[in-house]
Amino acid sequence: MKTKVKTYHEMFTGLLSGIDFEGLSKAASLVSKTYLADKQIFTAGNGGSAALAIHFAAEFGKSVTAGNDKPPRILSLCCNTAAITALGNDYGYDHIFSYQLRGLLNSGDLVILISPSGHSPNIIKAAEFAQSAGASILGMTGFNGGKLKELSDVALHVPCNVNELIGDVHSFFCSAIIYACNRKVS
Repeated sequence: MKTKVKTYHEMFTGLLSGIDFEGLSKAASLVSKTYLADKQIFTAGNGGSAALAIHFAAEFGKSVTAGNDKPPRILSLCCNTAAITALGNDYGYDHIFSYQLRGLLNSGDLVILISPSGHSPNIIKAAEFAQSAGASILGMTGFNGGKLKELSDVALHVPCNVNELIGDVHSFFCSAIIYACNRKVS
């Protein structure tokens, strides 16, 4: 076990040392610009990526304001279990995020989509709807990036095929964006 843990650490630090800081800076700028323009930010993912999408929305929502700043308008599409199960049952799981966006998304808003494969049908449908509505897309991917990488205005890609490592780097991306956008930190 010690060897496996050490190998994981070495792979993780290797991925961190190769991060595209220009892309990460563009992502943070996009998120900050959306927040400062008082536009909405939506997040979505499946499984562990859903948990990360929820975590990002919660942390960003409470952490970035300074003084009397207006809180960001941020919402994870993964939070409403009743909506997700009703939409999945009635329209198919592929539509659980895009259908929610139909009632909420406006031009100039931002949709942050997290999919290690970049091929999740419900994430792709959300990206396609966001694009058609004039919203920006920040995609976080792994493996070869899939279609999400192509559809994203800014793509944060982890060139790796190990889900655990991809998720850990995506978590780093989220924390770095929150830190960069934090108006209390100079």
